[in-house]
Amino acid sequence: MTERAANDSQSLTDRVTDQLRDAIFAHEFKPGDRLAATALANRFSVSATPLREAFARLAGEGWVSYLPQRGVRVAEISVKEMEEIYELRTMLEPMALRRSVAAGDDAWRDEVDQAFRRMQDAGGDNVTELTGRAYAAYEEVHVEFHKTTLRCCDSAWLLRIAELLTDQSRRFRQLSQPIRTDYGSVADEHRAIMQACLDGDEDAAAEAVLIHMNNTRKAILQWAEESTD
Repeated sequence: MTERAANDSQSLTDRVTDQLRDAIFAHEFKPGDRLAATALANRFSVSATPLREAFARLAGEGWVSYLPQRGVRVAEISVKEMEEIYELRTMLEPMALRRSVAAGDDAWRDEVDQAFRRMQDAGGDNVTELTGRAYAAYEEVHVEFHKTTLRCCDSAWLLRIAELLTDQSRRFRQLSQPIRTDYGSVADEHRAIMQACLDGDEDAAAEAVLIHMNNTRKAILQWAEESTD
């Protein structure tokens, strides 16, 4: 395979991975739904190879699972897994944010401010009203806001793990979004995180992100309880 052909194959895999992840995130496929390879290959106008590679990537990210005799399916949601992810986030993210605030410069603070504004422009004050693709678009800038706040953390491993946990949290927020009514307070929580970053206040930033994560965890648990009633 030539270098150009390899790059083209990689870009196809990237595109299919992003499009399928977005489709799952936009509620087009629900947890447990089977992902039919032939139908998806036709939908994305690709051959089997980039689709298989996309499945492998999404399995690594936790979005899909391979089950014997059942094929590829959208990953089921485990409350235990969610609890583990948020337990780790509450331990690590405040620490990473403290270090990022301590090391952040004016350019970083401007990036945080701009990331917050993009989140608000995408509907950050009215998230409950967003559906499908609009919510998926909001969630993209929401994740980017949190990653931007951590960007100046001086520990590469801490940053890497914190970002991985942030990405994994998306699956749980996505499912609880339709029933959540607390997005006004969520907007205030994001504003508090942003302001603490701009003020260079490490303690306030760590406290604000801890409050935010604990409230999100409670909302997801409420969704889990209501969905199993």
